[in-house]
Amino acid sequence: MTSLPPGTATKAAEYGASRATLWTGVSVLITDTAGRILLERVTYRKTRLLPGGAVDPEEAPTEAAAREVLEELGVHLPISRTLAVDWVPSTTPGFDPDARFPGEIIYVFDGGTWDSEQIAAIRPRPGEIEAVDFVDPAELPALMAPGNARRGLAALHARATDGAVVLEDGYPITPPSPAS
Repeated sequence: MTSLPPGTATKAAEYGASRATLWTGVSVLITDTAGRILLERVTYRKTRLLPGGAVDPEEAPTEAAAREVLEELGVHLPISRTLAVDWVPSTTPGFDPDARFPGEIIYVFDGGTWDSEQIAAIRPRPGEIEAVDFVDPAELPALMAPGNARRGLAALHARATDGAVVLEDGYPITPPSPAS
């Protein structure tokens, strides 16, 4: 879109065409009482993931997160707290070129700390989720794609400090507060 002189209004179609197109996704950070993080082993990737997925058209991110946990783990989980919002650039490696990945905004929500009864209720989705494991946070970089590991650890830190964080490719855009 060409620049217009100051004070000149753009037509709705021009304005709409000028807006960025991004995918929107969600992840849910769930821990057990020992502080380990729930990761999924999925059929379509070599690396592990937090539960989550795409936000459908006309769906709020909180609704998408609750739907994904239900679909993937078979558990109804109310979602209310945001831990992180991450901008994933279109240049992120690993996407099939045919997907024409435009970049993505990923919301990470707090799924809480689960006790043994909640964990026993997990029913992984056949054909998609091979297994779920609770892993020590220090293992995330070895088990996940780099940006996913950074995002998960940043969300865990945000939960521990009772805050939220804005990320770019898994990196906080501001340094942590001195109290952290």
